[in-house]
Amino acid sequence: MSQPEPPDIAPPLPDLLIFSAPFHPSMGGMERFAEDLALGLTELGYRIELATRTPAAADDAPAFPYPVTRVAGVLELARAMLRHPLVVFVGLTFYDVLLATLLRRRIVLTHHGPYSHYGETRRFTAGNVKRWMSRFYHNICVSRYLAGWLPGQPLVIHNGYRDDLFKPAAARRQPGTFAFVGRLVTEKGGDLLLRSFARLRAMRPEVRLTVIGDGPQYAVLVALAATLECAEAVTFAGAQPPAVVATMLAQHACLVVPSIGYEPFGIVALEGLAAGCEVIVTRRGGLPEAVDGFGWVVDPGVDSLCATMLAVCTGESRRSEPGLRLFLADHRRQTVVRRYAEAISGFTRH
Repeated sequence: MSQPEPPDIAPPLPDLLIFSAPFHPSMGGMERFAEDLALGLTELGYRIELATRTPAAADDAPAFPYPVTRVAGVLELARAMLRHPLVVFVGLTFYDVLLATLLRRRIVLTHHGPYSHYGETRRFTAGNVKRWMSRFYHNICVSRYLAGWLPGQPLVIHNGYRDDLFKPAAARRQPGTFAFVGRLVTEKGGDLLLRSFARLRAMRPEVRLTVIGDGPQYAVLVALAATLECAEAVTFAGAQPPAVVATMLAQHACLVVPSIGYEPFGIVALEGLAAGCEVIVTRRGGLPEAVDGFGWVVDPGVDSLCATMLAVCTGESRRSEPGLRLFLADHRRQTVVRRYAEAISGFTRH
């Protein structure tokens, strides 16, 4: 008499450590990625711990649905790694990856930049060493552009956005309102944006610009706006949490991402599309992938950027339905996290 087949039992979901040197309360693309990945995998039933070198703020005690371990040294990080068989790195941090290798952990590297500084010309750099080192591990890149910097054929999974926050508002947007969201550093192109906006304002006095973000160039850009005689039309709103950024974008007609340096992907461009904005990006790095034909892609120059901003003011649009809805659905946080879960599962089977 034949025995009944045993029931299929699903293998347990991986138990893993996510290591992200930058994390909350620091604000940036990598920090948001780490938080979204940890949250999404937790929602899927994974046992997650997140380790970071970023200390907690004295007046900030956020509640995460997974443990966050803030490490101050090698021993603390080693203990966190030893609690899990798999470590997923948000960016390749050289000595931390070596530590995980010595501890015989399974390792997955996610890459969020080319490990090269904007304007760097030296041939032998730490970035070159990191890119060479990546060949010994499983790799996931956030754009096809970024994958081109690394050896082999890394898996490409585009970044996602939080569709629970970024969505169009019912209220009508004021035409001629532009927004910028990002760190105020040279490679983000704040100088280019202000010069383009000042030229546009000479033709369209009603236009307004909101700069959302902070950084070392804050005072420089405030002074430049005054020099360009457009300060009364520019609001410097400082750094804001994602929920506030989402609300502000939903009130603007157009988001401008004027980067002049390497841009690995550009989550902010996705967020602008999801919030209902026209989105203008420069032809830098992965930004064209982030808008995929549903935004304006321009060379990073005052003439081209100003001309495109003027076209938006006159009512021209690159947003087309239903293609845009499908594109955004494909980049929701939960959809992207599932791709990471499938990739991690595939890596750990080998």
